[in-house]
Amino acid sequence: MKKKILSLILVAVMLISATAIPVSAVDFERANEPITKALATVVDTVMNIFAGALNYVMKENSKFVPEDEYIYDNFYEGTAEFISEAKAGANWSLGHSEASLVPENWQDYDLFLGGFISEQNYFTNDVREILDDMKVRVIALNDGSGRGTAVFATVDSIGMSNGDIRIVRGMLQDFAEKNNINSINIFATHTHSGIDTQGLWTEIYRKWPLNIGSAMSGMWETEQGTDPEYMEFLYGRVTTAIQKAVGSMTEGDMYYAEKDIGEEYFSNKNRPSATSLDTTLRRFTFAPYKKSETPTIIVNMSAHPDVVGLPVADDETKGHGVSGDYIYYMGEVVTNAGYNFMFFNGAIAGIYIGRVDVKADKRVEIASNYGRELGKMVLGLTKTEKEIKADSYLMSLEFTAEEVQAWYTPWYNGWVPAKETKVEPILNLRIHKVELPVTNPVIKAAGKLGVVNYLIKRSGSAYYITTEIAYMEIGKDIRIAFVPGEVCTDLIYGGDSLTAEGSISGKAFEGKTLTEIFGEDLIIFGLANDAIGYIIPDNDYSMALAFGHYHETLSMGKNTATILAKAYEGLVA
Repeated sequence: MKKKILSLILVAVMLISATAIPVSAVDFERANEPITKALATVVDTVMNIFAGALNYVMKENSKFVPEDEYIYDNFYEGTAEFISEAKAGANWSLGHSEASLVPENWQDYDLFLGGFISEQNYFTNDVREILDDMKVRVIALNDGSGRGTAVFATVDSIGMSNGDIRIVRGMLQDFAEKNNINSINIFATHTHSGIDTQGLWTEIYRKWPLNIGSAMSGMWETEQGTDPEYMEFLYGRVTTAIQKAVGSMTEGDMYYAEKDIGEEYFSNKNRPSATSLDTTLRRFTFAPYKKSETPTIIVNMSAHPDVVGLPVADDETKGHGVSGDYIYYMGEVVTNAGYNFMFFNGAIAGIYIGRVDVKADKRVEIASNYGRELGKMVLGLTKTEKEIKADSYLMSLEFTAEEVQAWYTPWYNGWVPAKETKVEPILNLRIHKVELPVTNPVIKAAGKLGVVNYLIKRSGSAYYITTEIAYMEIGKDIRIAFVPGEVCTDLIYGGDSLTAEGSISGKAFEGKTLTEIFGEDLIIFGLANDAIGYIIPDNDYSMALAFGHYHETLSMGKNTATILAKAYEGLVA
């Protein structure tokens, strides 16, 4: 009887955690008042007690490995040494490839959308429609220094676990050795309307009860949340795309431009204590020497692609349609202009899209309008307003008067062009492994359910995962940090949630921000080589679910941010 009660509690806790996004979207203006803090403390305590009790009665599965048996394979360190000057006569070489991650016979798979679970869909978001496409995009990059080629792949999905990423690397082991590849880096765009590649948003009514029974009895093996056949399909598509990108490398020049496009294009929707925003749109352009080759545009910005996935009552897709979200439509604009397209998301914890001034009846139309507008901005980044108005392609994409709200103003009004600089062929990349303790009892319970592909190291009664962080330099002054999850923007640039006054604990964050570690103008590539969930300041951590604090239930633990900050400091050393 006790086990039945505990299993019901587990389901409740998991569902509350998964559905907390719309609940917590309310901006709690009084989130830091004493009564709110006291209530949050009570909820936090109850959550930890319940989840702790569940962990006590749940057994470990085959993914929990004793410390002396734990092996972390298929790891790349990056470039063996850092250089400060380009090699004499060296040029950039870049190869690009992309592929659809939607099988032609997608109806034959057991597929669900990854990114949310909604009561509107009776807690199951099975795939019923393909709205546009879910892609893998790849670039292979070499600076001509003889230190090897770095591979970067982005997958249109909610996240790729490190275990799945290392499977892909293992499949490419011989290929990597033959082609002098110094790293294979796989990122997620974090679209909330891609096929679930993690397993958390799975067939709840069947898999969760079975896995709960397994975790409590130990009589059978847990079932992974993702569809095994689909994951094999995805591994194959990603490895083939990487091989094609490496095989298509050609020499050329690299250029970089960035522009602050303003806060109206971004929204801090559900973490009011975090006050910083990264409002910069960044663009790398690779121009091949051979005019017959297609140039490539690489974009970085920081906003959740969660628009299409979330269900609404008057939208018949109701969270069942696969989409690459705004990134797909941004890429469509750029591709139709004659470029290859690549995208890296940034620091996105709590950060969503803004400026939805175009009329739309469906959520996919909102994503399309936002993506189209951002795509035009990418192409017009270094143009003057006059040049933009004279560009027939850009003007052909403008919204009509019937499509926009009365207050809409064209994006290019008063446009100040960004400065574009040529990037010297220098690519320095160093990747480190980080042993991260798993202290969040909800995540421990999820681990025992076995739905996500993680290998968990057990040391006594403590659990650890191994994740990866990285630092990259492109040219002499472009610095990029790879972060293995959804990082709170305050942890990059500073903000109120790091202060005693602005945090729920009333204490200041004791670690360093990444800009304090690496310097100003740091670029973030998020969900890099792993998807460990939210990375939240230790001092603003509470398992309160509401009050802008649902993120904590989907994090590895309270001290994750400090541990990673120290690891980045070690990386600098």
